[in-house]
Amino acid sequence: MPTGTIALFNVGPGSKGPENPGPGPGSGPLANVTAVWGYVGTTTVEGGLAGLSNPPTQTTSPLFSCGVYGQGEGAPGVVGANTFVIPSLIPDASGDGVVGFGTNGVRGYGTTNGVLGTSTSGAGVSGTSSGADGVYGESTSNQHAGVYGINNSTSAGTGGWGVYGSSKGCDGVHGECQSSQHAGVSGINTAGGYGIYAQSVNQSIKGSPAGTAGIFLGDVEIQGDITSVNNIKNIQGNVKVTGTLTALVDVVLGSDCAEDFDIVSPTEIDPGTVMVLTDSGALEPSQDAYDKKVAGVISGAGDYRPGLILGRCESSQERMPLALVGKVYCKVDADPAPIGVGDLLTTSARAGFGMKATDSAQAFGAVIGKALKPLRAGQGMIPILVALQ
Repeated sequence: MPTGTIALFNVGPGSKGPENPGPGPGSGPLANVTAVWGYVGTTTVEGGLAGLSNPPTQTTSPLFSCGVYGQGEGAPGVVGANTFVIPSLIPDASGDGVVGFGTNGVRGYGTTNGVLGTSTSGAGVSGTSSGADGVYGESTSNQHAGVYGINNSTSAGTGGWGVYGSSKGCDGVHGECQSSQHAGVSGINTAGGYGIYAQSVNQSIKGSPAGTAGIFLGDVEIQGDITSVNNIKNIQGNVKVTGTLTALVDVVLGSDCAEDFDIVSPTEIDPGTVMVLTDSGALEPSQDAYDKKVAGVISGAGDYRPGLILGRCESSQERMPLALVGKVYCKVDADPAPIGVGDLLTTSARAGFGMKATDSAQAFGAVIGKALKPLRAGQGMIPILVALQ
């Protein structure tokens, strides 16, 4: 009893005929009508086509009324192509309801859904391409998305995403925006959870160290609170806070506490220069030994950086940070007297330099701080502990 593949086309109209008259589903001449009904499948053949086992007939009712109904057993119910397709080039489509070939494999128009795909186990709509987008969506409405994804499951899980993107050689999800008023990627949570969640597992993001969850190549504006469960570190740009910055534990800063001052000097001032006050309240390099107008040392020399800068504001004059407290590198002159660790320092006659304070009477009110490293002769830059007195 051999088997064979049969194909019956134009089997219709598909109604049960006048033997079951009357309105309602499953009866009457318009019940489950199909203009064209095609069937492809394997059936038992014994003694030729006359022995077909239960093939569809003209009076067999389709599942529902439609323009074209295709039923396939082990093959697509409907295949559409606008060019000749070599059968061997057709991919395995034994489980597909519709297969299309051409510039557009399948094109659908409708007032509700152009193409509607529904599945109880696999993908509702699946797109695959070796030379273009797998699935492409476009909308000209300012109220609707080009591609819209939703998952209606309310149970917790690890795979119930509304939209999922994965790539082995590029970004998993890439978003671009050509409007100055909107974001390239926007995340909103209406139930109190995270708007955007980022995690990196043992891999680099665009050249950043492994494990970096996110990287921002431009300015970052935060209009809410920042909560850090662990440490915030390696910020290489500027952070501007317009509200209150509250630290409940430690705040680790740089080497000194500095304040910005206006500078009045015809020459360029280097970090480490000893500065004194002028009558206007601005600063200039020291010129005299034991000058009681000494204010501090310009911060930023060597590998010391100010941990806190006060008084930063716009000014018509040049402004520089002056170290008031803490460690800072300072220009010193050891020719008047060798400098040892712990020696008190004051202004020298060499412009912008400090020296060892050997006269305690003159040094009162003119001390810059204490030397943290020695300098036996000549001029150099040594770290000092600023302690004005």
